[in-house]
Amino acid sequence: MKTELSRLPFSRAGSYMAVSELGEDFRGMSNVLGLYLRTVHGSALKPLAARIIPTAGGRETAYECRMERTSLYLNTDGGTLELCFDDENTLLVRGKGKEIGLILDFLADQGPFDYIYTIPCGGRDYYMANCYKNNCRYLISLLAGKAELEQEWKESSALYSRLYFSGNDGFLFALKEIETEWDRVPAKYDFEECRKRTEDEFLEFARRMPSCPEQYREAAERAAYLNWSGIVKKDGFLKRDAMFMSKNWMCNVWSWDHCFNAIALSYHNPELAWDQFMIMFDHQDVTGLIPDSVNDVHIVWNYCKPPIHEWALRRMMEHMELSKEQMQEAYQCLGKWTDWWLVYRDYNGDGLCEYNHGNDSGWDNSTAFSALPPVTTPELQAFLVIQMEVLAELADRLGIDFGREAWSRKSAELYAHFLEKCFVDGLPVIRRSVSGEVIENNSLLPYVSIVLGRRLPEEIRKKMTEILIGDRFYTDYGFATESPGSTEYRADGYWRGPIWAPSTMLVLDGLYQCGEEEFVREAARRFADMAVCSGFAENFDALTGEGLRDRAYTWTSSVFLILVHEYLTEKGEGR
Repeated sequence: MKTELSRLPFSRAGSYMAVSELGEDFRGMSNVLGLYLRTVHGSALKPLAARIIPTAGGRETAYECRMERTSLYLNTDGGTLELCFDDENTLLVRGKGKEIGLILDFLADQGPFDYIYTIPCGGRDYYMANCYKNNCRYLISLLAGKAELEQEWKESSALYSRLYFSGNDGFLFALKEIETEWDRVPAKYDFEECRKRTEDEFLEFARRMPSCPEQYREAAERAAYLNWSGIVKKDGFLKRDAMFMSKNWMCNVWSWDHCFNAIALSYHNPELAWDQFMIMFDHQDVTGLIPDSVNDVHIVWNYCKPPIHEWALRRMMEHMELSKEQMQEAYQCLGKWTDWWLVYRDYNGDGLCEYNHGNDSGWDNSTAFSALPPVTTPELQAFLVIQMEVLAELADRLGIDFGREAWSRKSAELYAHFLEKCFVDGLPVIRRSVSGEVIENNSLLPYVSIVLGRRLPEEIRKKMTEILIGDRFYTDYGFATESPGSTEYRADGYWRGPIWAPSTMLVLDGLYQCGEEEFVREAARRFADMAVCSGFAENFDALTGEGLRDRAYTWTSSVFLILVHEYLTEKGEGR
C-alpha cells in the first residue's frame, strides 16, 4: 500500500492519535516542516502534541517515509525508525541502527502548563508528558536503549520539553495516551507481535469492504485503510465508535457524511454500518432535529444537513438484513426527523421545505444560495419524498397500517407540490421562499433531484438527463458542482466548481434508475481513476482532477468503494 504521509495520517481504528507530515505553517499553526504526533480530540486547544525529529549521530537528519499498511518506516542515514500501534492508546517506536536516534519535542512553548515529569517505578524511570494544550497526557515507557530528558522549568510551565532516544543497538519505547491515571503497572510489548496483530485486524476490516476489479485493488486497500484508521472509540458525546470524516482536520461526524460511510460498511460489516448510520440520532432533539456535527466534546446545532437518511437506509437494506428492533428504531427516529422538516422548515406554508443556509444543504457556498435564504430547492423535496416512501415501506414491514397510509399520503402530497413549483419548462429551479422568485444559478444542486429516477415524469427526466450527460457540468473527471462555463466557477471554490463524492453518487444513482447504465459506468470509472491518481480528497478540481482541501476524507473513500463495486464489477451485489 503506497501512500503519502502528508495526505493520509498514520493512525489506527479507535485511536485519537495520528502521525502526520506537515508543511510549514499548517493551517496557521506556525509550525516548521516536519513529522508530528497529533491528537484528534475535539477538546484540544492545539492539535499538535509533539514534533518527531529523527537523528543520526545525535544530529537532526533527513528521512524518507514509507507506510505499509499498519507500519510506518522512516529511513535515515543513521538507520530506520519503525512505528506501529499496540492498541488504540499505545504507539510503539523502534530505532534500528547504531547511529539512529529520535527527539520527541513536546512543543511546551506553544501553550501554558505543558511539561514532563518523571515517575520512578520498579527501579526504572517513566516519563509523563502533561500536554495541557492538547488536553492529553502521554506516558513514555523506555523498553530498550537510552532516554534523556531536556527541560527548563519556569514558574508553572516548561519553556521546552524534549526527550532524546538513542542506543548502541537502537532503542524501543511505548507512548501511551493516559486519560486519567496510570496504574503504575509496567506493560510488556513485543514490537513484531503488536505489528502483526494490528495488521491482521486491518486486513479483516479490509476483507469486509465491497469487492472491486483487479485494477482498483491497491486503491481499494488505501480506501479501506483510510476508513479503518478514521475510526475513533466511543467517548464523551460519541456514544458509539465513530468514523470521523478525517483525522487531518475534519475531525467530526457530519449528519449526512456518515450515511455514505454506513453504506460502504453495509455489505459485510452490518454492526459497524448500523452504528455509523444511527450515530447522529443518539442526540436527536425532542423536536426531531439531529445535530449538524458531533465529536467527542462538541455538538453543533447552528445548522442541519439534508435528509438523505432514508435514501441511504434503502441502499443499506440492499446488502444487510435489519432486525425488527432496528426497523422500529429507524422508523421512530427517521419519522421524527422527517416531521421536523415539515413542521419547522416550511415557513410560507406552501407545502415545500426550505433551507436556512447553504450549510443546511451540505453545499455550503453554492450559487444556489447567492440570494438571502431561506430558499426552496428541488433536491430537498426529492430527498423528503424518498424519506416518506421508505417510512411507508418500514411501516408496512412492521405492520403499522396507519403509518404506511399516512407516510404514503404525505409523500404523494409533497411530490405534487414539488412538480408544480420546482420546475420551469421541465428543468429544476431554486426559489427564494419569501418572494417565490427564481434564483439564477449554474449549480449542479437542483439537478441532484434526478435521484428520484423513474419516478420523475418522462419529460422532466429526459430534459434533466440531457443536461447531466452533456457538457454543462460533466467534465473529463466527473460532475462539477458549478458549471465550468459559469462566471462564478472557481477551481478551488468548494461547492462552486469542484467535484465531490456525495453529489457524484446521488446523481449516478438517479441516472442509473433512468436507464443511463453505460453513462453511469463511464462516470464511475472517471471518478475512480481520478481517486487512484489524486487520493481520496475532500473534493477535486473539476478540470484537472487534482485533489483539494482535506486530502484524506472518508466519504470519498467510501463512495469510491461503492462505485467501483456497484458499477465496475461484472456483477455488483447491490444493483
